Amino acid sequence: MQGAEQVLRDEGRPDLADQVDHLFTTTLPHDAHTIGMVEFERNLAIMGANDAQHAIDHPNDPRLEVEDAMFATLDKNHIPLPDSFFTVASNFKPKLPPQAKEKKNKKN
Repeated sequence: MQGAEQVLRDEGRPDLADQVDHLFTTTLPHDAHTIGMVEFERNLAIMGANDAQHAIDHPNDPRLEVEDAMFATLDKNHIPLPDSFFTVASNFKPKLPPQAKEKKNKKN
């Protein structure tokens, strides 16, 4: 969300950046999450499931990224993002290393 806002401001579109802010700070009555976060999480889940299914038949195709779900969320809310948005996370470094997955013991 912050990356989208920054890219829009850098592109000279503070009006669209303000729309992103509004989408991700507005909560409907009796809802625990903002409108933007609800839509983003829904898009992420749908796109993730579709991507996983696609990967079965096309394992060498590039996988979808979180940025794709954000792009779709904002696009559905009439907030177009420039292509430069997809480079926002190029220098991302996690604060913690990935955790190793535990192996389950199989008993025969």
